[in-house]
Formats: sequence, structure tokens, C-alpha cells
Amino acid sequence: MATLLDALDTAVNHHMAGHADAAADAYRRILTADPAQPDTLHLSGVLWAQRGDAAAAVRWIGRAVRVRPSAPAPWGHLGAALRAAELPQRAEPVLRRALALDPADGDALEALGASLHALARYPDARRWLERAARRRPGHVATLLNLGTVLRDQRRFDEAESCFDAVLARNPASSEAHLALAVGRLVRGDLRAGWEGFEHRWRRFATPPWAGEPPGGATILLHMDQGFGDAIQFVRYAPLVAGIAAQGGGRVILETHFLLYRLFNRCLGSSIQVLVRGDDPPPHDIQCPLMSLPRAFGTGLEEIPASVPYLSPNPDDVARWGDRLDGLDGTPEAEGGAGPRIGLVWAGNPHHRNDRNRSIPVAALRPLLAVPGVRFINLQSGEAAAELNRLPGVAVPAAMGRVRDFADTAAILANLDLLITVDTAIAHLAGAMGVPCWLMLPHVPDWRWLLDRADSPWYPSLRLFRQPRPGDWATALGTAAAVLKAQAARAGQSRRR
Repeated sequence: MATLLDALDTAVNHHMAGHADAAADAYRRILTADPAQPDTLHLSGVLWAQRGDAAAAVRWIGRAVRVRPSAPAPWGHLGAALRAAELPQRAEPVLRRALALDPADGDALEALGASLHALARYPDARRWLERAARRRPGHVATLLNLGTVLRDQRRFDEAESCFDAVLARNPASSEAHLALAVGRLVRGDLRAGWEGFEHRWRRFATPPWAGEPPGGATILLHMDQGFGDAIQFVRYAPLVAGIAAQGGGRVILETHFLLYRLFNRCLGSSIQVLVRGDDPPPHDIQCPLMSLPRAFGTGLEEIPASVPYLSPNPDDVARWGDRLDGLDGTPEAEGGAGPRIGLVWAGNPHHRNDRNRSIPVAALRPLLAVPGVRFINLQSGEAAAELNRLPGVAVPAAMGRVRDFADTAAILANLDLLITVDTAIAHLAGAMGVPCWLMLPHVPDWRWLLDRADSPWYPSLRLFRQPRPGDWATALGTAAAVLKAQAARAGQSRRR
């Protein structure tokens, strides 16, 4: 026993000194001798959490709580690991168990508040985070989480006080700068927001371009976020090319291969478009696409919103038009076929806010019940199969043969309307000028601003917002009522 305890002391000393590999080896040797040693199971899980592997942390700490369920600390760390693994529903009961055993556990208080925030239970989240903040005043992670909840409750002044308190302790905190930036952007204070957004991670060490005349330099524009962000901000690329051409410079746009064909067709005459590789192409200065609004000093009144700025190949449009005709095959009756509407109800399941921005497929029934329209399933991924599992629903799917966003653009060109959640296809429709109804959660992404039904970025979009967290029924009911009225008017026009 003494030998095992000595080994555990040695392992803990390595762990506390930051010698992760040595600590892991020591924990492994102990568990070889005693696979149920609870402290070692617990601390092994903590080490995995510190290494960023939340799934492994859940496995190891889960074993620890099964061996010794009366110890509060492992329950708190298990809940925090579940939260880090984006499993807030599983984290909540675990953290409540931790706090039943130790009501003063600041980590568990904070993790419970953050988990409830992820579940869009904002008042509850705020109460638990306020308890955590009282327990340990000035704790940076607690202040960041509390400020984010307050921001999402639109208590902007209180939120900024939290972020300012973090920055007073750590002026370089990128998390606090970004949290402040999001609060300003969502309120329409774009110029202040762009400045804070510059605290994003950067890929390149070459000098940044911030809008100054580049002379004869080669400017590299590159993606640093997702597909929708690239589609939204690539609108600035021709403006950069115009500035560069004045001094004899040139512009290279580096993008994901799924966007290459579309971007190259629309921008290739003045910009060299390349597929992103392991190493960037030779260049003198660089700018992430999401930094271009800052470079151009964009406020609400200066958004370059002329559309379309992206368009598909006409041959692709004709080819996909034939395919869609074969898919929906609606016979012309009662005056002709109704409008063709694309439907997307789920985003990337790995997105940290996916549970709030995606719609449970059963909630789509009010839309699907609207007569006189032809729906096309444009959902990608595993969620695409969910729609036709609903009793009595048969909607043809079109994404099975899609190769890239150029194909998606060709499909959109054959639609009368797209109804979608907040994912990349909404940006593509907006960039093409295709009519699009965007279904938004109660707390929207910053770019959709607050309390408005239009978007200054995309004139063809109409925004339908949840009035309360999780209330898709009202948002979808409103959209269904509008769609029914429009379809009825269209039907009357066809019969005349």
C-alpha cells in the first residue's frame, strides 16, 4: 500500500509540475497494478481534460465516480468534461450531484451555469454563474461565462462590465475581446466590433493588410472561419483587387476546395483563386476574409450589399433544372405546378450552438402542410434522411449528387424560395439574390442583428425569429401562414 501511495504522490507531482507525459505514464503504471484506484482514475481523467480530450476525460472520470460515488470533486470534473464535450444535457444532473455533495464547489457552479447556457436556459444559467462569481470574485472563466449569458439576455452594460473586469486582469484575453466584439456587432456597432474581432486566431506570420495602399505587393486573402463566413465576406475581394491594381499589385484568394469552382468562376478574372494547401502561396501581405470589413471601415450604412456577387454556371443551372424536374415530377393541375421551395432544417452537428440553431424535423409539419407548393429536401448529412421518416411525408432529396457549392448554387438558381436555418446555404442564397427565409433562434448569431426582419448584408433574405428560447413553433407557424398566403395568391395567378 505504501508503495502505491508513493507512486501516486510521484504521479501527482509530475502532474502539478506540468510534466503531462510523465504523469500519464505514472498513472498508467498505478492502474496496471490496481485498475480501480479511484484517485488515479479521477486524476487521469483530469489530465485528459487538460490535454483537450473531453471524451477521454469523461471515460476515466466516469470510472472514478462509479468506484467512489461519495467523492464530490470527481462528479464536478465529470460534469465539466461533459460540458466541454458539448453534452450539456448529460452534464446538468452530474453537476447537480456534485453540488449536492459540495455546495461550495466553484468549478461545478460555473460548469452548471455554462451547461444551462448551452441549453438556452438563460435565467437559470445566470443565477448559477452569479453564485459562482460570489464564491470566487474575479475568477476569469466565471466572469467570461457570466458576461456571455448577460449578453445573450441583452443586458449589455452588465455583460461589458464582466468583460472589462477580465481585461483589467488580463488585457490580452482574446476571449474577452471577442465576447465584447460580439455584443457590439449584434447591436449594429460594427466598427467597434471589427476591432475586437481582430483577436481571432491567425494562421500566418506575414504582415496583415488593413486597407492601406499596397503598392506592388501581392495580397493573400484567406479563409479563417467557416463556409458561410467565406461566402459572406468574399464580396470584398473585388474591392481589394481594385485597390491593388492601382499600384500594380495582385490578389490571391485561397479557399476550400468545396468553394473553389464557385469562387473561381465569379472572381477569377481579376483574382487568382487557389485551393487551400498545407502551406500558403508566396505573398507579401495577407488578410483573413473576416477582417476585410474592418479594412474597409464598414458600418451599417457602408455594407457592400449589391447582389448577386456570386452566380452559378448556366450549364450547371440547366443540368440541375432537369434533375429537379425529374425529382419533384409534380403534374400540372389546378392551373399548374406550385412554387419550388428548398428546405434545410439542420446545420453542422459539430457546431457548438447546433442544438439551438437547428430545428427538430417534426417541428416542420406546419410548413409541410401548406398546399400548393413543391418542397425539395436540400439538407446535407445524416439529418437528410429524417424528413421522410415523418408519417405521411414524401419530399424528394437533391443533395446526393452535389459535389460542391457550385452545384448547390445551380440548385438554388432553380428554386423560387429557400427556407433554411442559419447555415452556409443561407449565405449562398443571399449572395446570389435568391429569395430566402432564414429561421433564427432567440439569440441569433451577431450578423443577423436584433429585432429586424431583414438583413443589411443580403437584401433577398427575410428573417423569422424565435420570440422565446426554443420556440420554433411560433417562428415556423408564422412562416407557414405567410407561405400559405403567398401560395394561394400564386395559385390564383396561374389559374387566370
